[in-house]
Amino acid sequence: MSNSTTNHNDVRLKDVILKLISIKQLLWQKKLKIIIFSVILGLLGSVYAHFKKETYVANLTFVIDESQESGGLGSISGVASQFGFNLAGVSSGTFSQTNIQEIITSRRVVEEALLKRGIIDGKEDLLINHHIAFNGLRKKWKGTNIENLYFTSNREEFSLQHDSILGLAFYSLTEDNISTSIEDESNIVKITCVSKNQDFAKLMIESLAHKLEEYYTIFQTAKSKNILDFLSLRADSVLLELKNAEYKYASYKDANFGVQRAKGLLEEIRLKRDVEILNIMYGELVKNLEISKFTLLNNKPLLNIIDSPTLPLEVNKISIVLAFLLFLILGSLLYSFILVVRQILNEEMS
Repeated sequence: MSNSTTNHNDVRLKDVILKLISIKQLLWQKKLKIIIFSVILGLLGSVYAHFKKETYVANLTFVIDESQESGGLGSISGVASQFGFNLAGVSSGTFSQTNIQEIITSRRVVEEALLKRGIIDGKEDLLINHHIAFNGLRKKWKGTNIENLYFTSNREEFSLQHDSILGLAFYSLTEDNISTSIEDESNIVKITCVSKNQDFAKLMIESLAHKLEEYYTIFQTAKSKNILDFLSLRADSVLLELKNAEYKYASYKDANFGVQRAKGLLEEIRLKRDVEILNIMYGELVKNLEISKFTLLNNKPLLNIIDSPTLPLEVNKISIVLAFLLFLILGSLLYSFILVVRQILNEEMS
């Protein structure tokens, strides 16, 4: 039985060797066609590299700060609870690693980033107007009702066409130009923007980081700002009541100066007590108001930027020679593969 197995293995090995020899002979016979096909593909690759416009890559990395507790409201949580506000549910979970990438490339953040001003080619304008200009979109719109469409910083003036163009720019950028990634075993987030204009790539990625930080600040300080507004209104109200009480107390003392009546003395004590209570209330409100202001100022941004893009940016363009060599190798491998597969199929069919 062992002799039979050995003979069988020898036969299989011999078949493989014969097959490899046959493939080698085939490729050698077709070497001229392989060379011609490879050179043609290499030339096509060179033409592609020549006409392909260079793009610039801007990268920005930052660390997600998840160290804050309750959105920085711990110092006034006790005060807030006295006025019926429950701050226990505030956390930075909205900006966790699992969804930070979605927030960066969300429509709200990207569109607001596009509405930030920046200088490109010596001209200061909104990034969305720069995007329209260097992509030659106005030429494509020539003869249409949006040929002279222009964006201003006042979004209330936007028409339906403005919103549509802004939406198209968002989809185009998030599909082809803007990407995010998170490094393994760390919370370092990387934003990448690829554009044919290096100034736009740099400004866009910085604007995205700024808008993300701004969005975070609004979210994290929303409840503390509500507390601050409430305490401010309450302090103004108590101060007004205090002034009225002080005026009544002073008026009563002036009207009853030198009069020693028990009933009048009781009224004076009552008015004096109101003034003292309101004074204490106002003092506590002012103290808590200052704590609230400090808490808002103490809410640090989510983003601790590690690296930001600097000019000149990395150029993303393949050289003509490299493109020729790559497509040449690809062409030879592709044509050889086609020849080998065709021969195998012919042998199987015969």
